[in-house]
Amino acid sequence: MPYVLGIDIASTRTTAATCVDSGDGWGAPEPSWLGARGPAAASAVFLDDDGYLLTGDAAVEAGRSAPARLLTGFHERVGDDVPVIVGGERFPPESLSAVLVDAAVDQAAERFGEKPRHIVLTHPAGWGSFRRDLLRRALAEAGFPRAALVAAPVAALHAYLAPHGGVTAGVCEFGPDGAVVTIAAAGVNGWQPVKTVEGVEPAEAVGKVFELAHGAGIPPQALAGIVLCGEAPPVPGRTPCPLFASSDPVLTVATGAANIAARRDVPQPGGAASNAVATIETTLLPRVDVPEELTERPERPPVDITPFPLPERTGAAKLLSRRKPLVAGAAVVVLAASTLLLTLTTREATADKGPEAPPTTSSSCAPPTPGATPSTPEGRC
Repeated sequence: MPYVLGIDIASTRTTAATCVDSGDGWGAPEPSWLGARGPAAASAVFLDDDGYLLTGDAAVEAGRSAPARLLTGFHERVGDDVPVIVGGERFPPESLSAVLVDAAVDQAAERFGEKPRHIVLTHPAGWGSFRRDLLRRALAEAGFPRAALVAAPVAALHAYLAPHGGVTAGVCEFGPDGAVVTIAAAGVNGWQPVKTVEGVEPAEAVGKVFELAHGAGIPPQALAGIVLCGEAPPVPGRTPCPLFASSDPVLTVATGAANIAARRDVPQPGGAASNAVATIETTLLPRVDVPEELTERPERPPVDITPFPLPERTGAAKLLSRRKPLVAGAAVVVLAASTLLLTLTTREATADKGPEAPPTTSSSCAPPTPGATPSTPEGRC
């Protein structure tokens, strides 16, 4: 069954959502179960001594006994000159992000029996072209050259609001380091971020949206709405514009990413649908490239961006967990122990038995006199 996949890699957790084409069009996004106890999984990778990879909650669990091999916080380090080091090896951060994408794709493929038709991956709003290009190359090396990248607040808006009418809306992303507040305007290329502020106190996030809108000459009541996502706290009181928050705001960004992936197959106004998959920057979808900016960093020597070579993949079981070979080995040990126990038990039961007594023969012969030698084997009659 054709489907598309949206993935959101946040600082502490990874979420994903799918849209399925049932033949009558794309259905509503549904969460893809990544975690051990819920749809969200930890944004973590664990590298064991044998070179196998664990991701998500399984990685965190394995890291309890070997914390030096547990990797977290690498997605924010994409573009950093300092690589991630584990087990004496150096890995570019973007390669570890690609591992999480690969794990989410394998989870979805296991459920639907095939790979997704399109993949949309989100990234922080503050990323420029340098970081996006690094992540694209890592995704291409991992087998996803057509994955599209979209800013997280843009994906969050697509969970609730269509980008038309020249309207402006706000997004509040709540995380462990405070809230990231963004206002975006709808244009011909979809939602475009106008202004982003990081490190906002969660209780002040909604007010910060109104402040940014006022600075752009937009009154609060003119906003199309404010989308709350992540670990969103309750917002007391009434607001001059609509607030959008699902029962599980952690899934909002991934849900919007899945909506964007589904719309890549929808005919755009003024032309028929095309089978070609264009990059996000050349379609009517949310545009992520911005004019040349000096906020990235000055020119530096070339960086070695060779992605971390993954172990040979033979399916999700080998990539995501090393439990399968361990369980198989345990089964062999149990079988050998059972066979040995059965053999010992049989020998012990045989050793306890004495020589089998001959059958008693009824005879009318008198027993032989003690000390006398019988003339025949039958005794004396």
